[in-house]
Formats: sequence, C-alpha cells, structure tokens
Amino acid sequence: MDLADHDRRVAVCTGAQTRSTSVGSVGRTERRADVMVALSFPNEEDRVVIIEVQNEWKNEKHYRLPGYMTRAFEDHRLPIELVLVCPDDAVARKYRKGIELGPNNTINVHSVGSSDFPEAFDAERLPTAAAAVITAVYGESAKGRKAELFISTLDRRLGTIEPGRAADYIKHLLTILEDEPARMLEELMRAQTRPYHSEYSERLRLEGREEGAILQSRRILVSMLEATQAGITAEQRQRIEASSDRQELEAWITKFIASGSAAGLFEE
Repeated sequence: MDLADHDRRVAVCTGAQTRSTSVGSVGRTERRADVMVALSFPNEEDRVVIIEVQNEWKNEKHYRLPGYMTRAFEDHRLPIELVLVCPDDAVARKYRKGIELGPNNTINVHSVGSSDFPEAFDAERLPTAAAAVITAVYGESAKGRKAELFISTLDRRLGTIEPGRAADYIKHLLTILEDEPARMLEELMRAQTRPYHSEYSERLRLEGREEGAILQSRRILVSMLEATQAGITAEQRQRIEASSDRQELEAWITKFIASGSAAGLFEE
C-alpha cells in the first residue's frame, strides 16, 4: 500500500492477518485472490486488502475484479482495497485508471509497476523491514557501493523484527539475490552483531550437525553391509544414499544388528 499510494498509515498498522484466498462466498464462479490480508489500525476501522499479481492486461480480469471487491465487502463487512502488483509499468498505469462501472461510478485500483519499487540503496525509501525484503526480491540488483548500502539497509531493517522471522527471510533471500549482494549478506551473518545473525548461524549449525549425523549413519550402514558375506548390492547402496531421514537410517542399523542379516532390511 505504501508503494502504490504512499499510504503512510502502514507505518502504524498494529496487526496483519492473512485470510483465505477465496474472495467472498462460493458462487457460480469462485473468485480466488493471490493473497487477502486483514489489516488492523489504531483508532480506525480494520480493512481487507486483496492482492493480485497481474503480468498483463486481460479484459476478462478487468470485468471480474469488481466482483472480488463486492464479494469481500459483503462477507467481511469492512472497507476493501485492491492492490495489483504488475511487473510491467504500462499494465500498472492502465489498471491505475480504475474500473468504470458507469457514470460517476469508478472503482479505484491501487497498482504497482516496476518503477514504483524504490532503488535498493535508498535507505530513506525503505521505511520498514517488509519494504526492504520486497525490494530485495523484486527490485533491480545493486552492485558495488550501491550493493553495500542496500545490504546494510536491509540488515538494519531486519534487525528491527523478530529474529526467527528475519532468519527465515535471509534463508530465502540468499537463494534469490545476485552473487555480489548475497556474498555481502553472508559476510554480515558471520559478524553476529544482531540477534537474528546469531539465530541464522545457530540454524546453520544445527542443520550441519543433522547433516553430519545423516552422513555418519549412511557410512555405518554401508560398512556393515559391505562386511557381510554377500556384500552390499548396488540397489542397497542406492537406497541408503537416497535416504535423508536420520531416524530411518538408525532404524535400519538397529534392525541389521538385531537380525544379523540384510534380508528384508528395507521392508516396513
């Protein structure tokens, strides 16, 4: 909403809850939005925001969107707003004109195009952690000094929210960002100067410990089968290497020790 309309009320939003993506009651044509969110504000009525990602102009969607809003208005009995996220600026501008139902009856549509996303390194235009994460996902990739400024801004914003959620964002962002900003972000994680840095590092440590236990269980089971008179078959080795479940591997080891045989080892 901030990007679409410079609606600074989002800064004082006290709660947000994702709703079912089904817009309104089931009718002849069920309408499902990409996301529906109920926002809470101090000293004013809650509202429901319907969010749709729209890659191109579609006449069918143009005529259907008012139904999204009226159905949601009827069911939730709250103010309804519609936000369209459009990778193409031309599509965003076309939807931004609104949907004219008749004389003096136009439904406003909030739309965001690629040019509405702030430059990644402009700290003043990234007022919240959410804005920083969204810009990292959808914005143009920054390089050099701009990348440093962006990553430092992203880090500062993520440091303002719950560490577990920030760590979740980082794990996702590292799979999306270009090599240079991703490397800078990983270096920041090693610094561990913010609570979520430590949270992320601890998760990696636990994941590494679990992976090590899995590899060790695989090695033990393979060695035990290799030591039998029949040896290990290609199929048995493949089954063991394909397992990433430590409890399953340990159960196979226990079963082999108890029976002293590989017969029926992998049967339930």
